[in-house]
Formats: sequence, C-alpha cells, structure tokens
Amino acid sequence: MLNTVFILLFCFFVAEDIFLKQLVVKLLQPVGEVSVINNFFYLTYVENSGMAFGLLSGARWLFVAFTVIILAVIFAFFLKCRTKSYPVLLRLSAVMIASGAVGNLIDRIRLGYVVDYLHFVFFGHSFAVFNFADILVVCGTGLLCLYILFEDKSEVDKK
Repeated sequence: MLNTVFILLFCFFVAEDIFLKQLVVKLLQPVGEVSVINNFFYLTYVENSGMAFGLLSGARWLFVAFTVIILAVIFAFFLKCRTKSYPVLLRLSAVMIASGAVGNLIDRIRLGYVVDYLHFVFFGHSFAVFNFADILVVCGTGLLCLYILFEDKSEVDKK
C-alpha cells in the first residue's frame, strides 16, 4: 500500500513539473520576465542547456546518462523496498529526487535544454534561475541528508 502512495506521488510531481513548464513556455516565454516582488523574486524564462548556474552547458547526453544511472539506483532501491521495510523519510527523499530528475530528463531529451523560470535576487545579486524539478531534487537530497545524519543507528545494527 505504501509503495502505491509513493508511485502516485512520483506521478503527481512529474505531472506538476510538466504542467508548470508548459505554462511557462506558453505565458512567460513571449515576455521573457515578470517581476513578482520587485528586486527580489522574478519569473524569468531561461533555456538551460547546462546544470546549476549553466555549468557544463551543452553536455546534454552526459546529463541524460547521469540521470539514467541515478534513476536505475533509485529504481533498484524501490524494488528492494518491496521485501524490506525502509523509513518513510528515506522513501520520500528517493521519490522527490527521482521525480525531479525525470522532470528535467524529459526536457533534456525532448528539447535539448531544461526550462527554468524561478529567479531570486538577494541584496542586488542574481541567484540561479531554477524550476520545480530542481526544488524536488534539492529538497529530496536535503531529506536524504537528514535521514543519514539522524537515523537511529541502533535500529540499523539490529537488521
């Protein structure tokens, strides 16, 4: 039952990412940028062929290969979850990372770049433009770090 919830959550996250990016292409691409909170938060249309901050721009197939490897590891983890009980926090982090990775993978394969649109400015300095899939990957990785740092080591030793 719990795996079904995570599968549905995965599907919801990927669908939400696709929906938001389609909305951005339709409404934001023609204007380029919209100020939501002046000098702080903007919706900015960017076609990112690299990774964070545009690093490794143009290395599309490297990103595709890396993403496929990460997804294979996560898929293997969920296959193992069918026979072993793993904490919800660990499963949730895997779902968030996988769904964010798939959201951006779809863009890379279909378009050759990732559609980014969330843009913050802090103290006059522009921060990277990112998207919902990026938020999922970062938050999922954060949850994974919390799990690793604070898991009950005595429970692990008993397994």
